[in-house]
Amino acid sequence: MANIRHFHFGYLLLALLLLLGGCERGPQPDQLREELQERLDRNFQEDLFAIKNFKRTGSAPFRDLENDISGVYAYYDADLELEQDYSLSRWQGLNLGTLAYAIGATEAGIEGFRARGNVEGDVLKVHGRFAFRQDDSGGWKSLARMSAPAPAQEQKPGRDSQGGSPQSVLREARALLADAENFKAGSEETLIIEELATAIGRIDLSQARLKGDITLGSGVAPGTYYSFGVALSKYAAQRGIELFSAASEGSVANASRLQASKLDFGLVQSDVAQLLYRGLISEGYYPNRELRAVASLWPEAVHLLTLQGSGITQQGDLQGRRVAVGQRGSGSRVNALLIGLAADLTRDEFPDIRELSLAEAITQLENGEVDALFLTEAVPARSIQALAARRDDLRFVPIPTRVLNKLSENRLVYYPLTVPARTYPGQTKPFTTLGLTAALMTHSQVSDERVEQILDLLMTGGDELASKFYRAAFISRETMRLGLAVPLHPAAERFYDNYDRLQDKKDGGE
Repeated sequence: MANIRHFHFGYLLLALLLLLGGCERGPQPDQLREELQERLDRNFQEDLFAIKNFKRTGSAPFRDLENDISGVYAYYDADLELEQDYSLSRWQGLNLGTLAYAIGATEAGIEGFRARGNVEGDVLKVHGRFAFRQDDSGGWKSLARMSAPAPAQEQKPGRDSQGGSPQSVLREARALLADAENFKAGSEETLIIEELATAIGRIDLSQARLKGDITLGSGVAPGTYYSFGVALSKYAAQRGIELFSAASEGSVANASRLQASKLDFGLVQSDVAQLLYRGLISEGYYPNRELRAVASLWPEAVHLLTLQGSGITQQGDLQGRRVAVGQRGSGSRVNALLIGLAADLTRDEFPDIRELSLAEAITQLENGEVDALFLTEAVPARSIQALAARRDDLRFVPIPTRVLNKLSENRLVYYPLTVPARTYPGQTKPFTTLGLTAALMTHSQVSDERVEQILDLLMTGGDELASKFYRAAFISRETMRLGLAVPLHPAAERFYDNYDRLQDKKDGGE
């Protein structure tokens, strides 16, 4: 036993010495500071930030087995002073998501961000890291494409079996879901886990409805809709309001649940909401006349992605190619469908459609199993940032002007959106695509009180809600009715009228 204790003590001591050694390795503070300034200028905007305070806070070794690269992560704290007014919540432009990725931080690692825009002299306190490897001369070379930190993972619940009660079975099921990554993809186990996840989601939603909570349909973890739902539910709890955010496949799934009165609210792309309200019988979408709009939240864009070696440079090159369009409940699939219809494609001209989840689509794109993929997401999309950071050959395919015009002629709620260069790692040129909005929808039977409650949360959240989910900063009274082609819920109409009336009085000094 004594030998075992000595072994464990020796092992821990060795690990500690290695860790301390790692903390001293890596570039000196001056090189790290120069790296930060260079990335600000190259990957975001020149002459926008001045580094006022900078501190190297340590380092840690890393090893990328897939690419056979080893080196160190060098961590830093810095104060960035704005040299001019700048809004990091622009509907069209480089925003906080791009800044965070460019400087090796997360959105939560940037303090001082203001929902209504920052002004000259404001200071952003940032906590980030950069990756370096040692060259043959003993110096340290930046690895720009490995510097962004991975998204924080939710803590896994432990196993806690208390017998055969429904609650204990549910606890065991949640623990099994937390270990899902340990099972081989495509195996019988993963099939069971997928069905189990769906069942648990329905149970959680039913329990929330039974308790009388406000229910909101969000999206797939860890996407934008899902993250917003989590942030809004936490903010609501601080205000004494019970709001349950239910994960889902996306826009179409949320709208279907609204139609069945299984949700109070749902996040739905503005174009999907319009399509489902009007109906598209030829494609199996029947009019949902009970759908009602509450607010437009933030801009989104259709991304059409491929790899350089695919030979795809324009939409017309998709004929006969393998294209991932998203799952059946997703807005991405609807966008791909509408773009195909607007392009007047014949059956022979259609691509080989693959209905895949985003994670599956990205994996298959990198493995050469699909040639392109559609994704409708807010800009920048974290999943595309991560893909672009590890792929020099990622390419963005523009949507043709004639398709944009055709969709506009059909009075669909699209607008041409130019995604600026530098939005994604390695993206040197802007590209034009379909713009739309993420919309908060409800149905006609939801009470006025609940509509007013959720609008009050959105209007009063400000910096506090934006600190939990930075895209909440995009929500403003000026934009909350943009791109909505579905009738407003009467309570929302009254809320906006009363808000504007009070604002006019305030501006008039009354």
